[in-house]
Amino acid sequence: MLHKTYSVKLIYKTCTFNMIMQTSYAHGDGTERKTLDKIEYYPEPQEIIDKLNSRQGWEYQDEKTAKFYQDRDKALAALLYLGALRASEALRIKKNQFINKGDHILIRAIKLSKCRVEGRPRRKEYREAQLPLTGPREPLSRMIMNYVQQLDADARLFPFSLEKTLMKTGKDGKPVKPQTIGTKRMWQIVHALLPEFTEHWLRAFGEDYLYDQWEHDILAVSDYVKVDPRTLQEYLRKRHEKYNVV
Repeated sequence: MLHKTYSVKLIYKTCTFNMIMQTSYAHGDGTERKTLDKIEYYPEPQEIIDKLNSRQGWEYQDEKTAKFYQDRDKALAALLYLGALRASEALRIKKNQFINKGDHILIRAIKLSKCRVEGRPRRKEYREAQLPLTGPREPLSRMIMNYVQQLDADARLFPFSLEKTLMKTGKDGKPVKPQTIGTKRMWQIVHALLPEFTEHWLRAFGEDYLYDQWEHDILAVSDYVKVDPRTLQEYLRKRHEKYNVV
């Protein structure tokens, strides 16, 4: 049976959803956003799997719908990592973009969301992502597909708002770029499940894993995720690891 849409009030600890929406990318404890230079280490796939399997995440109040939304939230975290996706790219994905290829699930026609040069159109506007059905990351693919199979054929996986926030001025007096409202909700979900990471870090972990498995071919990873190699370097570990200990 396909899941129906419910209206629920979301509460996490003592903050309502509307109140948390005001926090932007700050953490719940008031600390600053975790940038890439604060990554302490890159976890193995099994660590991410164990964390997602052992945690509840967001505290949904309606017992009838809680399991569905918990499945959705874990699928979101798994997809950001496996697909090495930006939150704004995952936000637009629909069930009908998933194609079973036997040894993997192909997600086709993923709309890219960020232009390399501000104000200029992308040369390529779409990419694909592959979810493995074998190997150490296969449980994460199953986690995603467990949720996807509960949806209608043309449903968006994460039907949060695609609207943009208004342009505003930051504390430093500089303009703050508008953000897609739905990506803020995605950040909250990831933070509830994996408070030690961020969705930005999950993308970096996914790109780094590919780089390690693909014989440190940064051009191959760059082509796969459609990110300039110079930008991609910031998401990867410094690569002395590819050499033997001497």
